Amino acid sequence: MRWVALFEDKKEGAADIRARFTEAHQAYLRANSDKIVLAGAMRPQPDGVPVGGLWVFEAETKEEVEAIIRQDPFQREGLRSVTRIYAWGTAPGFEARAEAFSALAAR
Repeated sequence: MRWVALFEDKKEGAADIRARFTEAHQAYLRANSDKIVLAGAMRPQPDGVPVGGLWVFEAETKEEVEAIIRQDPFQREGLRSVTRIYAWGTAPGFEARAEAFSALAAR
């Protein structure tokens, strides 16, 4: 099952948390790449300051996704002001791409 997590960062103190915990956060993402198949920061402009993040998961349950998110250094250190988790389906006409994505995620 595909899931997506959308994160919004708090405004106050975000730069300090990112400076101190980015290395640990990125290591955490790599260590969980069997479930987190795509991840990255969201910015208002390509060269802008991050304001949140988006992760795509291949996981059986929402509870599994929640457990992974809880252990992320950015989450533990309070960077995230909002975390939303959604099951992510496939729009008609995109089935082949979704299958290719799932196959890529299974590697």
